[in-house]
Amino acid sequence: MAAVASALVSLALYMALNTVLFGILDRVCFSETRMIMREQACVGRLQAYVTGNGLSTDDSKMLDKWASGEKNLLITIYKDGRFRYSNDAKVMVMVPEMNEWEDTSWLYEVQFADGTAQAGVSYYVEYGYYAAASVLGGVISMTAFALILVTLIRGKIRYIDLMEQEIQILKGGDLDYRITVKGKDELASLASEIDAMRCAIKERQQKEEEAGKANRELVTAMSHDLRTPLTSLLGYVDILQMGKEGDVGQQKKYLNSIREKAYQIKELSDKLFEYFIVYGREREELEKEEVNGAEFLGQIVEESLFDMESEGFDIRRSSDEINCRLLADINLCRRVFGNIFSNLLKYADRNRPVTVSYEQREDCLIICFGNYVAGDADVKESTGIGLKTCAKIIEDHGGSFYIGQEDGFFLTRISFPLIIS
Repeated sequence: MAAVASALVSLALYMALNTVLFGILDRVCFSETRMIMREQACVGRLQAYVTGNGLSTDDSKMLDKWASGEKNLLITIYKDGRFRYSNDAKVMVMVPEMNEWEDTSWLYEVQFADGTAQAGVSYYVEYGYYAAASVLGGVISMTAFALILVTLIRGKIRYIDLMEQEIQILKGGDLDYRITVKGKDELASLASEIDAMRCAIKERQQKEEEAGKANRELVTAMSHDLRTPLTSLLGYVDILQMGKEGDVGQQKKYLNSIREKAYQIKELSDKLFEYFIVYGREREELEKEEVNGAEFLGQIVEESLFDMESEGFDIRRSSDEINCRLLADINLCRRVFGNIFSNLLKYADRNRPVTVSYEQREDCLIICFGNYVAGDADVKESTGIGLKTCAKIIEDHGGSFYIGQEDGFFLTRISFPLIIS
């Protein structure tokens, strides 16, 4: 648009300059009065030369000699209506006979020795002046075009320089620096995309840092949780190996403790293995299938609740009418709820009710579990590996996983996105 606008302005300027300059030449240098006076003076000099030398219209060599002394002159001589002489050989084959012309007022009479002749006089130097004026107008117009174009795009050039400086800042590692977005053209779109890329890189970097921090914390906690039963196990083994305990019953007690600690270590290692498997799985790898919401709850949740009731738990249910459809990886969802029910069996207070609620909203199905923690519960899973694994699985389904505890009441809330048709 800047180039088109500059071209239109320069074209208009060129036409205006040509009009003005040609007008000046017409009025000052080549007005009709001035040209007639110049032609009359030329004819006077020709008449004097012809008379002084007694020339006839056939004396072309003498006429050429005279014409060569005149600058930028084109002269043509006719006698009795027929072409007789021109100082330009090209005119001899181009100019028609005089009797074919309608207007001969521009011809001047010259007396030759063989009679009266008509002479046409023209100075072609004027065309050079007009060409020079046209070139001058073109140069001025092109200069104006360049100046206008630079003026119009100066802001864009400055914006490009600014973008280059800001990209250098990002290149230096400052991902908090926002790229300036100005206007609605291609440069603004490019700047917006660069800033979006900056945000994406920053977000990915933060996630990587959080994941690294979480993994370091996990390894630290796991090393502590594994070291405790492992130390006890090694102690019992050392006692048995030294043979200081001769009581068979006491030895059996030590072996039972060793077995318990070994299974505890196995359970922790299994959960750790499961954690890394789940976190190494991409969301696209989930084997999702479309399921009925009510059937999903019946197969995945209610069966385990019946088992808990048979264990003596008081289950308090509340539910909306469930008529939705979900996309779920059944095996991974069984793992999630299996972990939740395992925790309930371990840590829930059997003397107080466990609440379960199902709520269907416009875009999601919410499942909540609430229970009081038993006062004598032996919290073995201080790392929370199982809950972290559950959270990752639900997030891969596009839902959310929340756990919280207040005044001994533990709440777990899961949301699954619905298939909206």
